[in-house]
Amino acid sequence: MGQAQRKRQQGVRYQDVELELWELDTDEEQEIYGNRNRRNNSRNRSGYVGSRGRADSGRGNRNYAGRTGRSLQTYERRREQSGGQARQTRQRSPQRELQVQDIRRYQGTRVEDRINTRSTYMGSARPVQSIKRRRARKRKAYIVRTVSVLIALTCLIMIYFMTGEIYRSTHSHSGKSALQKMSEKITDIDKGIAPPEIIEDLLEVNDFSRPGTALKKVKNIFVHYTANPRTSAAQNRSYFANLALTQERSASAHLIIGYEGELIQCIPFDEQAYAVMTRNEDSISIECCYLSEDGSFTWETYDTLVHTLAWLIDKYDLSTEDILRHYDCGGKMCPLYYVEHEEAWDQLLQDVKIYRNNAKQADTAMSDQ
Repeated sequence: MGQAQRKRQQGVRYQDVELELWELDTDEEQEIYGNRNRRNNSRNRSGYVGSRGRADSGRGNRNYAGRTGRSLQTYERRREQSGGQARQTRQRSPQRELQVQDIRRYQGTRVEDRINTRSTYMGSARPVQSIKRRRARKRKAYIVRTVSVLIALTCLIMIYFMTGEIYRSTHSHSGKSALQKMSEKITDIDKGIAPPEIIEDLLEVNDFSRPGTALKKVKNIFVHYTANPRTSAAQNRSYFANLALTQERSASAHLIIGYEGELIQCIPFDEQAYAVMTRNEDSISIECCYLSEDGSFTWETYDTLVHTLAWLIDKYDLSTEDILRHYDCGGKMCPLYYVEHEEAWDQLLQDVKIYRNNAKQADTAMSDQ
């Protein structure tokens, strides 16, 4: 069966039902217009006033009656076209009633399908602006994530290099012996061992730290520790200088070695210092700063101390046996670490001896050349 034939049969099947639906509409229209006509007559009898507040009720009644008349004429014309019979009281057959219900259900379903189809289409459609905003948000999120990853990587790299630098600076001496570092010191052919780098910051002459008394001879070199951890050489030098004001005690030293290896001279080598009470007139004293609570020296302090002791015993023609602790004269626990660890003190003296011998050998080799 062709498509045209199916459409034709469908039109024949629904023609009578559509006519019946129109007749129902005309019945409802007649009832509505009849009610309006009755309300209009009652308003004319009671002297109706229009909605605009005017008293010209005749004009309003005529206009309404004209509209009602035209509507009734339209209704009569439609009734004549449908057979000229009034359908107001006509009863439908059960079959006809079922057909009317089927058609109404069919029409409602078609309208509802069209509405749903349009809603689905509009809901699934993506406006261009919405798509652009969505893409822009994705790009922005990607850029933020990329920048965050780069910043994190940069921070990790910086932390890695900083940790490496700290480790190398802290353990720079762990892989080397003190003798290897000390052997790098330059010797002078004419004057023997070259002196260490000395910062000369002499105290003012006073009765509590620099008496100004001449030192005629040097028999021993005494090693001390400041007994004040984590104080620098400059701070201990200031302490000696302030004794002239506070006058709380008498104390000083010829040299102070800081925990970073710096060396400050407070008193000339031809003057006495207030360091060892019974030996100030024939000795030179060296104060050493420290960080650890046990009194042990840093590698920087240790290297400078070995170089300074080797230079002084070479300068005054002494030996390592002439290097003493403050403890060796009077029994004071100074320097603390080397009093409690005799083997460490012996090692210190051995390092000074080796350093001095290496310097002499280098001097001899250069002289032969």
